[in-house]
Amino acid sequence: MGFQHLLDFNGYDHMLFLWMSFLGFTIWNYKRAFLQVSFFTLAHSLTLALCVFQWIPLTTAWVEKMIALSIAIQALIPLALQGNQKNSSITSSILIFSFGLIHGMGFSGLLISLLGHSESIAIPLLFFNLGLEIGQVLFVMVILVLQSAIYTYFQKIAVHYTRVSAVIGLLLGLSLFLSRF
Repeated sequence: MGFQHLLDFNGYDHMLFLWMSFLGFTIWNYKRAFLQVSFFTLAHSLTLALCVFQWIPLTTAWVEKMIALSIAIQALIPLALQGNQKNSSITSSILIFSFGLIHGMGFSGLLISLLGHSESIAIPLLFFNLGLEIGQVLFVMVILVLQSAIYTYFQKIAVHYTRVSAVIGLLLGLSLFLSRF
């Protein structure tokens, strides 16, 4: 279910978040990218479990707004850096972990609606997380390969690609944020 959710159009906000989070990354940044994907997965797995087991309350409307805002914030980073990719690995890892906590709450709403509050939710929760992680890794790999090709073979448009993509992500994130009021 997690894999299907991510790669289904219903998970477009999650794919947009991942794209904005790894905008400017190439295949040569794969270690940093997969470390950050792992931080994101750890964070969303934590809040997903806490919400599914009802240990923390779930406020879906607030969470959906924050997910949209996280997309806009991630899109702002490449625009603020103006092509200077010396963004602190620790800072971006903390940021992606923080956003992972919020996205996990969003996934919990989906998972609860699909499975309900049954006693045997631990195994479906584990497999949802595994499927989601596999989907995220595959999606990020595709992003890294495509961006590597752009930065290697289309150097004249590479700077424009990053800026235009970031502006598109920012506008979509803000549009989603405003539409969720």
